[in-house]
Amino acid sequence: MRNLIYVYTSVRLGVKLVKKVKVTLSLREDLVKRAKSRLALESRSLSDLVEEFLAAYDTLELLDQLCELLGLEKRFYTSSEVKAGRPLGLKAEDVVRELRDERAERISGY
Repeated sequence: MRNLIYVYTSVRLGVKLVKKVKVTLSLREDLVKRAKSRLALESRSLSDLVEEFLAAYDTLELLDQLCELLGLEKRFYTSSEVKAGRPLGLKAEDVVRELRDERAERISGY
């Protein structure tokens, strides 16, 4: 089975006017206080955060369906798992540097 690594980026492509609805949630008070404190430092609201999580949840559902359709493994990899799974040996930057140095020698005629 092939592997797929989920990578998330956040890009705002402009202002999209959408209808908003009021929602009542029952959440732990301590969690809400900590979240609001952190969000205040970022000039964001709790509604922004909840909306972001719901959008991500919606995206995950789409990705899960796509993985199933393509026969890909559905799981998240931590950064340490990604690093551990990389092939060992030469580092890409060392190989690129060597190729550039060789090319520079050929061009300069030395």
